[in-house]
Amino acid sequence: MDMARAALVTIAQTCADWAPNYFRIPGGKNAAVRYIADGHLDGLTLKYGRSAVWEAVAAHLDAHPHLLTAPCTTQAERDKRQAERDAYADRYLKAALRHYKAAEPYEALALIDRAELASPTFKDYEQFRTATRKKTPPFIPADLTGTALLRRVTLPLAAPIPGPPVMYHGSEPLDWVYPGRTVIEGDWPAAIPEHCTATDSDTQTLAGGLIVVCTGCGLDCT
Repeated sequence: MDMARAALVTIAQTCADWAPNYFRIPGGKNAAVRYIADGHLDGLTLKYGRSAVWEAVAAHLDAHPHLLTAPCTTQAERDKRQAERDAYADRYLKAALRHYKAAEPYEALALIDRAELASPTFKDYEQFRTATRKKTPPFIPADLTGTALLRRVTLPLAAPIPGPPVMYHGSEPLDWVYPGRTVIEGDWPAAIPEHCTATDSDTQTLAGGLIVVCTGCGLDCT
C-alpha cells in the first residue's frame, strides 16, 4: 500500500525532530529507525502496518542522511517547530474557511490539503473535507466507459508547494482549473491548461458528443 503524502510528511517531520537524538545511542541508524517508527508513529502503524512504517522511515533517512548527524534537539526546540507547523496549517484552514463560506469548494479543499501537509497531526482534516463536500458536491467528470478516451488529473489536491490553491485556464482569467477537473489525453497545443491560450469558444466535442474539450489543451469542459 502506497502511503499518503500526509503520512510521508509526518515521517519526514518526525525524523527531523528525533533522528539526531536516536542516532547517537547504541545502534546508530538502526536504532533511529526503530525508535522513531515504534515510538512516535503509532497512528501510521495502525493504518499501514509496522513493516511498512519501518521501511518508510529507513528510506527517508537513507535519502536524508544529514538528519542523523544534525545537532540533537531539545524538547523546547521540538515544541517550537511543532507550533510553527501548526500555525502554518491554521493559516491555510482559515483561508479555506473563507472559501467555504463563499461557496468555493475547490479552493477550500485545496487549502485544507495544504494545511494537512503543513502539520498532519494538527487537526482532523477529514471533517473539514466532509463538511465542504456536503455543502457543495465536487466536480464529477463524464463517464468515459465504452470510449477510447483517456483522462488525467489537471491539479491534484495536496500539492506540496505554496501558492494559490487553484490555477487559471487559458486566456480567461475566471476559468479556474479546479482540483478534480481533468484533461482528455491528446496532442494538444498546450501541455497543461495553465499554459493554454484558447478562449471559451475554442472547443470541440468527442465520443459522439459525450465530451466537450478545449482545443488548446484538452481540458474537459463538459
